[in-house]
Amino acid sequence: MIYPLVEKLKAQYMAEPKWYSYRWHYIEGCILKAYLDSYGQSGNKAEYGFVKGFIDRLFDEKGDIADIRIGSYNIDQIRMATILFALDEREQDPKYRKILDMLYRQLSSYPRTKSGSFWHKENYPYQVWLDGLYMGQPFYVEYVKRFAKSKDYSDTLRQFANVRRYIYNQEKRLYSHAYDESRSMFWCEQATGQSPNVWGRAVGWTAMALVDVLELLEGEPADTGGLRGYIKELTHDMLPYRHRDGMWYQVVDHGDDPGNYLETSGTLMLVYAILKSARLGYVPKEYATYGIQSFEGTIARYLREENGEVLLGGICRSAGLGKKPESGEMRDGSLEYYFLQEKIVDNNGHGVAPLLMAYNEIKLLG
Repeated sequence: MIYPLVEKLKAQYMAEPKWYSYRWHYIEGCILKAYLDSYGQSGNKAEYGFVKGFIDRLFDEKGDIADIRIGSYNIDQIRMATILFALDEREQDPKYRKILDMLYRQLSSYPRTKSGSFWHKENYPYQVWLDGLYMGQPFYVEYVKRFAKSKDYSDTLRQFANVRRYIYNQEKRLYSHAYDESRSMFWCEQATGQSPNVWGRAVGWTAMALVDVLELLEGEPADTGGLRGYIKELTHDMLPYRHRDGMWYQVVDHGDDPGNYLETSGTLMLVYAILKSARLGYVPKEYATYGIQSFEGTIARYLREENGEVLLGGICRSAGLGKKPESGEMRDGSLEYYFLQEKIVDNNGHGVAPLLMAYNEIKLLG
């Protein structure tokens, strides 16, 4: 299936750095993954050249990347490194392996909760946020798979199990945004340590982490039964909250609340995960129909062309919890915060990346 406006956006986004920055950042890492996966399907050398050119301009003459703060523990900075595996394999240039090794070594000293999960960042002590799974675990697994002498994936499996144990809200049967093991943050519920609401994009990050890690672990010495159960459960739990047009709301279980809105990035992350899970057999194959409906519902509502430029709307620019480091803004995790305090923007990579990733999956359907 071909969607002309999606194709046009894909070409425009790659051609001009208007909507992203040349930086080592998880958003750009997700954008590059979309193009790298597309190259793997199509063999389009322009897509590979875009990815390689982007990464190469981040290196200095010593083979270092200045944006990487190896003395700073921030799980977000790990995400971009997943792009380097393909470059290392194809190019055989030691600069890529140097960065991969450096970031893998950092994981050995990365601060953890008492239950063994990576902190989200060093300035968010004892906190686990759902998006941290996607930032860290696919890299962790792929490094072990490619380079480690001992193929031990138990740490990753344990960290997913911790998320299911501590961030899954049993009453709602949905994942909360985050968890504070220390119970010291003002936003957490003292009984559970969980943040109070279900942010759609956080659930999307979790779904993508599950399906990507499951794919990496195919044929590896790891018991993936737990992960398979988690992606089935997550998909089953989320389907009743789909809007009639196929999208999910910014705060998933408050669809009727004034101020809530159908949000693009979380929806498309779930679309990608559902389509890929159906293709690989982690959920029933007929679930691909839900993914297609949700993809088409999103582009019908939010994809448009203005003066020759294709724009994807309905994207929450950012959301978090606690003090925002760059501005000092306090994010309390309330409904009002998710509805009103974060801007809704066009063509942000949080939305464009999963759009293109989901589109790659749709094209595999034939």
